[in-house]
Amino acid sequence: MNASDMLDVLHYFFEDDLNFSTAEQAEARESTRLSIYRELYNKEYKYASPKVKTPKEFDPEDYDIPEAEKIRPFDPKNSTGQVKPYVPPTRLDVNAAKPFGSALDAPFQ
Repeated sequence: MNASDMLDVLHYFFEDDLNFSTAEQAEARESTRLSIYRELYNKEYKYASPKVKTPKEFDPEDYDIPEAEKIRPFDPKNSTGQVKPYVPPTRLDVNAAKPFGSALDAPFQ
């Protein structure tokens, strides 16, 4: 690629960097770059604006989540022992007006 074409590419990238609808969108873009540089390159992103904070890792302890809403992994040793009953598959009749019987409505015509 010659120099004038490369200049066009750089111009496009600079112009695209300045296109955003809201301040939040601009901050999100810079926050993403900060994360990418930190996690993938192990370097600091030097060109972020000063008001963008360095994103931190998600820590569920930072949020007040009620005990009932916390996710608990399945533990077969402490399960209730209830097993769902077998549900046979719905029979299909391709020539009928309602191919799945009463399980579904007829298809649109």
